[in-house]
Amino acid sequence: MADKDIHFRSETPRPGMDSRQLRYAVLLSLICVVPFWIQTAVSQTAEIANSGLVITTPPDVAAPPADAQTMPSGLAMKVLKAGNGSEHPTGNDCVTVNFVAWKTDGTLFSTSTSMDNSELLCLNAAIVGVSEALTEMVVGEKRRLWVPEDLTFREHHHHGQKRPEDEEPPHKDLTFDLELLSIIKAPATPAELTSPPASATRTSSGLAYQVLKSGSGAAHPSLKNKVVVHFSCWRADGRLFESTEMGNHPALVTLATAPAGWREALPLMVPGEKTRFWIPAALAFGEKPANRFNPPGDLVYDIELLSVQ
Repeated sequence: MADKDIHFRSETPRPGMDSRQLRYAVLLSLICVVPFWIQTAVSQTAEIANSGLVITTPPDVAAPPADAQTMPSGLAMKVLKAGNGSEHPTGNDCVTVNFVAWKTDGTLFSTSTSMDNSELLCLNAAIVGVSEALTEMVVGEKRRLWVPEDLTFREHHHHGQKRPEDEEPPHKDLTFDLELLSIIKAPATPAELTSPPASATRTSSGLAYQVLKSGSGAAHPSLKNKVVVHFSCWRADGRLFESTEMGNHPALVTLATAPAGWREALPLMVPGEKTRFWIPAALAFGEKPANRFNPPGDLVYDIELLSVQ
């Protein structure tokens, strides 16, 4: 069953899920997370988190100790608990974590906010210092981070334009206790993002495509149909913009209201087929999308057609 019906109107989200929905859909369902930078109650020595647990400010909150590892970026880290396994999150992966963040004066700044006291973060949307630390960690590992002010912002975001609900960086050094609970692997990034390979089929509109897996059906969808699809979308810089595959939440798409690239692409497919499409900006959302939730520029989609309705 498809996760949601996508109509591609300007006032609705783009196909699949928005960045907040993606982050929690990969774990449970389409649930929005509480902003990472929401500040909690103020104290100097101990705090009560949403779970009711007492959080004690670490004695080295103000500065990293001599045995901390300092990275070239200025991030300092210390392992508090060893993890297991050898896999590290990378690139477009998402993770579940427990964390507590303090200002360097010992005041509690933020904590994990969901019901089980954990948070789901995507590395390409997390603050720079936390994202860097996570790439060094394995599941079960807990580290203390001393993040300088210039690493407490988000270098990338799933959306190219600022949203009203986007959080402002704290403009101060922060100290984190960060525990990596799980890794949600992103689909592999295509090697050819800026231009299709010579073996791809090109159409007169500028669309290019390459079949990755043949289908078993015979019927092609028309613009009168709705289709159930799995898809992943990348921008030209390699950032995964959205994916239904990470949370196994297929999308129900109304082709009549889809962007031009989708209206041309899907009728080329049959059920069971998976195809990579290189969709130029003119057939996607343009260079400056009217809807701030849509990505600008050329896009690459992997689309698997599950069924036609």
